[in-house]
Amino acid sequence: MLKTIILFAGRADYQHALSLLLREHNPGLSIWTDVSAEDLDLLEPEVLQHSRLVCFGDTLPLAERVVEQLGHGAYQFYAAPLQHPGLPPRTAAEAADDAPCVSVIAKAIGRHPAFDQIIGIETFTLPPSDEAAKRDRIAFTRLAHMFWRMSHALACEPTLANAGHAPSRWC
Repeated sequence: MLKTIILFAGRADYQHALSLLLREHNPGLSIWTDVSAEDLDLLEPEVLQHSRLVCFGDTLPLAERVVEQLGHGAYQFYAAPLQHPGLPPRTAAEAADDAPCVSVIAKAIGRHPAFDQIIGIETFTLPPSDEAAKRDRIAFTRLAHMFWRMSHALACEPTLANAGHAPSRWC
């Protein structure tokens, strides 16, 4: 049973907002935001087997041993400046086409077959005339919306296989 979400979100205001959203779906959920990447190695296996790790806004290098012990997986939500994440451009023209493209990605990570796959992706073109700060806000907004759409599954479902669909059950 999912009891704990270990949440990495970079900024305290992001952590607070995301924690409130997750608790809205599952009020009994324990959400840890004060755990560092180094602290993960110190957590007891009994805690990890009832936990899910969620990283929002960036990728986090995780020890394989920790990921394997997480009973409810590890998930990363991040933006990548590519039209086709995971596939390098084949030509210079294709690389130029990618320049204004950004993808926001939700990825399950781990060795289990249900993990290490993209579970949500949205690719969009940013207006090249916009300043960098505005482009960053647009990408962040899309990433936050993806997290919001998957928040019920994150807080309630044992796996996120159906995160992009309507919830199969309520907490």
